[in-house]
Amino acid sequence: MFGYSLIYRLILMISLLVLTSFQSNAQLRKRAFPNHSSILQNEDVNTKVLNYVGLKNEELNHKGTALKFAHQFTVNYTPENSGKWYTLDDGTKVWKLIISSPGAYSINLIFDRFVLPDGASLLIYNIDESDIIGAFTSENNKPSGVLATVPVSGDEIVVEYTEPKKVDFKGELMIGAVNHDYLGIFKYNDLKTGLFGDSDYCEEDISCYDTENNLDIRRSVVGLINNGNLYCTGTLINNTNEDGTPYIITAAHCLDGTDPGNSNMVVALLDYEVPHCGEIIDGSKSQTISGGSTKVYAEELDIALIQMLEEPLAEYRPYFAGWTLETLPSVPFKCIHHPQGDVKKISTSETDLISATCIATYPYAQQSSFHWKVSEWNLGTTEGGSSGSALFDANNRLVGTLTGGEGTCGWPRNDYYTQFYKGWDFNSLDTCHYSLWLDPTNTGVQSLDGFDPYEDSPFIRLSNVETDELPDKDNSAGLGYISGHNSYEINEYAEKFGGFNSARLHGIYLMAGECQWGSDQTIDVVVWEGATYPETEVFREENILLGSIRENQESYIEFSSPVSVNGNFFVGYEIDYSVTPIDSFAVYHSLEGSASKINNTMMVNYNSSWEFATDVFAGGMKSLWIDVLADLVVEETTQVSAPSTPEIDIFPNPLVNTSYAKLDTKGLKVEQYSIINTSGKIVQKSIITDNTSSAINIDFSQLPDGIYVVDVDFGTAHSYKKMIKVTQ
Repeated sequence: MFGYSLIYRLILMISLLVLTSFQSNAQLRKRAFPNHSSILQNEDVNTKVLNYVGLKNEELNHKGTALKFAHQFTVNYTPENSGKWYTLDDGTKVWKLIISSPGAYSINLIFDRFVLPDGASLLIYNIDESDIIGAFTSENNKPSGVLATVPVSGDEIVVEYTEPKKVDFKGELMIGAVNHDYLGIFKYNDLKTGLFGDSDYCEEDISCYDTENNLDIRRSVVGLINNGNLYCTGTLINNTNEDGTPYIITAAHCLDGTDPGNSNMVVALLDYEVPHCGEIIDGSKSQTISGGSTKVYAEELDIALIQMLEEPLAEYRPYFAGWTLETLPSVPFKCIHHPQGDVKKISTSETDLISATCIATYPYAQQSSFHWKVSEWNLGTTEGGSSGSALFDANNRLVGTLTGGEGTCGWPRNDYYTQFYKGWDFNSLDTCHYSLWLDPTNTGVQSLDGFDPYEDSPFIRLSNVETDELPDKDNSAGLGYISGHNSYEINEYAEKFGGFNSARLHGIYLMAGECQWGSDQTIDVVVWEGATYPETEVFREENILLGSIRENQESYIEFSSPVSVNGNFFVGYEIDYSVTPIDSFAVYHSLEGSASKINNTMMVNYNSSWEFATDVFAGGMKSLWIDVLADLVVEETTQVSAPSTPEIDIFPNPLVNTSYAKLDTKGLKVEQYSIINTSGKIVQKSIITDNTSSAINIDFSQLPDGIYVVDVDFGTAHSYKKMIKVTQ
């Protein structure tokens, strides 16, 4: 999977970074659970009840408009006028507010004022605690003071704010809008087999089209929730600095109803897709970034570009799509989108694009001959919610964004996308063209490939469930679930991951097939090391509430700290039979899908001995459906031999009150250098055109004070230097 060069570079980077403690400013939310202190009683809280009287208005949603899925109530809820304060024994203060909107599929909030001190946190969850978002902290504070949230399932939610006894200032909170989801945007309560939203029958899951995860552009596509009640699709897009600036390109009509000058109320949902080609498991909705600033907005062209104020975490595995100014893009074409707010789908066309004028509703897309017409889709179509999605050419470069059209499953024809090359500099106003933002140094580049900001420290999703397998939750001969509660009272389950020298684990995706609960029962997630069976416990994440794990939806459980493992490792869970009533919990496991299955990796602790599940329960080879999110992965078969490392010098170091350093190459030719921050992200890259010089200027002027690693690429080898920039 990896060559020696990348592995060696990662090892060197880590050895430099572990010498310095730091906190990444990209961390957006910290995993947390509601406070169960006995004094925090929901019955004591004065619930705010909002009554929506209306009908589902799906008939009002059509192509060329953002998908409206919620009714917005304008409110003014603050800790001073709503809810109830509690004081815990240690002086910690907790504010709780319950909001009810009967009949809502989900509820989301917009905070017109959100300013938290360090140490404070905010959670939002439904009454049964089956859906929890947060904790939001001071790291989510923004210059605008606005925070928009993703929907929480159900028609009654709890807002819980916790503030330590001693803080620098009192937190400021004001809920300005409550959004009642009447459409069921994520189908929380009415999951349909195979279609987790309402997309039409011909739509193709991206996980079925790209079974080997080779299509990088799928990671650039995001769902966009604007103003808490509008849904569209957007795309993370690269710029010529290749610095990971979180630009999202979409359609102007997707920002309808908000001030075009800002996108404070935009939430981007990353990586929402089914984890396996099948009709069982819905994707996770936990990967979000919130709040932005609109850089491009032109109604008559229907183009928009948003710069998000939060950067996607490395764990989100973001990708910034490339683009081209080609006037005759090459077939075939692909569109990856979220029709009806569903998981990612893909539509493809094998016909040439036609320059055309879009037939759209005023005021959007009024410019003549500004659009590409896709005359026919060979796979899939587009729907409401697909608006703003990108059209990619044969080289996987963006050539336009969706305005609307006539396409349906029954008539997959005549959809209209803006012509990206015309939007590049069609209008001279800075806010009405792309070039100023996507080519900030005016390089004149005509085409740009995609960019992975974490390519030097990639996160990988490890799974033993193969693409041709059909996961099951087998209830074996009436004895109970072979991967959960059963009459054998097996309480420990593990999945083996072999063939690795080392890795660092950050969390797991757990695919629960059964999760019926009525108590406060929890599970523990456990990591072991061992050659053939779990021998040594190296980590335990305790007390994961069953209520926080959703049935038939992947649940991401983030570890409280990264876990380093060496050699074979096992990840699993321990369940409890002592709590009454005994809940019913089981994780999906794979059944043999073909004769080529090689993974027999599911183990159970049976009669105080670890055994393969296939030896305890009759049947073929099995794998537990637990995926691991890891980085610094070194495969066992990889021979790690360090290349010769050229001696270099960079001075001055540290950089004190200066932004420029000199690289002494000792006479060697340098191809390029990269500057990497403490999150492992490349924040600056420069190709050396005059590689005969022995002294090269390294520019830190655009970077804030902090600790960096300079990666000097000699073509056949790399050298690294830790650099510190300080302003006194």
